[in-house]
Amino acid sequence: MKGLARCLLITALGLGLVFTVGTFANAKVIKLGCAISFTGKDSRTGKLYIDSYNMAVQEINKSGGIKVGDATYSLKIVYYDDKSDPSESSRLVEKLVNEDKVNFLLGPYSSGITIPDSIVAQRYRIPMIQGGGASGKIFSRGNKYIFGTLPPAGQYFGSTLDMLKTFMPAPKTIAILYSDDKFDISVAEGTEKLAKKMGFDIVLYEKYAEGASDFTSVLTKIKSINASVVLLAGHTEESLNFTQQAKELNVCPKLVSMTVGPSEADFRKSLGKDAEYVYGVASWSPQMNFTGYLFKDTKAFVSLFKKQFKYDPDYHNASGIADIAVFKDAIERAKTLDPAKVRDAIAATSLSTIYGQVKFSPNGQILGTSVALQIQGGEVLQVYPGGSEKPVYPVPCWKDRN
Repeated sequence: MKGLARCLLITALGLGLVFTVGTFANAKVIKLGCAISFTGKDSRTGKLYIDSYNMAVQEINKSGGIKVGDATYSLKIVYYDDKSDPSESSRLVEKLVNEDKVNFLLGPYSSGITIPDSIVAQRYRIPMIQGGGASGKIFSRGNKYIFGTLPPAGQYFGSTLDMLKTFMPAPKTIAILYSDDKFDISVAEGTEKLAKKMGFDIVLYEKYAEGASDFTSVLTKIKSINASVVLLAGHTEESLNFTQQAKELNVCPKLVSMTVGPSEADFRKSLGKDAEYVYGVASWSPQMNFTGYLFKDTKAFVSLFKKQFKYDPDYHNASGIADIAVFKDAIERAKTLDPAKVRDAIAATSLSTIYGQVKFSPNGQILGTSVALQIQGGEVLQVYPGGSEKPVYPVPCWKDRN
């Protein structure tokens, strides 16, 4: 890590909490609290949210802060490292509320951690906006204080299934693999229903252990049944392991798509040429063109982000920007820091951001869908619907690649 992100990480690990830079003198302060993964199995993706949260806060403070009636406030984030542990994370959210006296809450990464954190937010009636959890279990509990900027997990592969129907001939057999994780289970259950409704044959529906490193057995099954398409619901490390072992065993479905991994710069860097042709899904891509809030538009955001952090932003980053943008907009519309009134303002949000139009359904989850991505020429490109390039299908087998 470099620059600001590196400094923040070192400080977080050493002291337990961090305040962002960029505040201006003599201003009142609004504090956002965030327990998130600086370390542990989710730290790779946790960093994406940390970078985005900090960038958005810097932009707000540079542009004059947040107006609450006649008063002007700067914005700060108090961070704690939850070490990718749900129990630790919820304990730290309690600490943020009771000891640090934060005004509002930002969410962690992963549905499994978001669920207990959101229960704390509900208990204290403090609104939490999070861009890292999409499981329906987060939003099915009648919790009026949790809002999410990722679309429903069960719909993640919807655009991919639609795309498959456009291929000539369209593939018929699908293998669905999913981690024993609340988000991935939701993805698998929703995908199975959609795929069957669309007439696909589910030839393998298999759960694997969260954090799995050995996919030999399941890859052998995929090869033996000759599944045309593999849809993998997992996290980045699992996606990396699956891809590396698929090459080693020369397992060659016509298409492999993953919920998490392909859109991330680290995934492409880690795999190099072996990342080529892998498909992914996302709620946003850098090829989109939205008018911004905080930033002029998507193009301007992407340019500024790459300049500051030296990597390409993906949908996790854009979702994180939207989280902060919604807080600023809601606070200014509420004209108060009263948590209940700000909560009501968040629920009524209709905001154009670099992430797209943000509106929430009655359960607090964003109204939105996902798009299909593919890595081509070392870049991750939106290929359906629309996009700058056509999808490559079927994907060349490992032994046939240069």
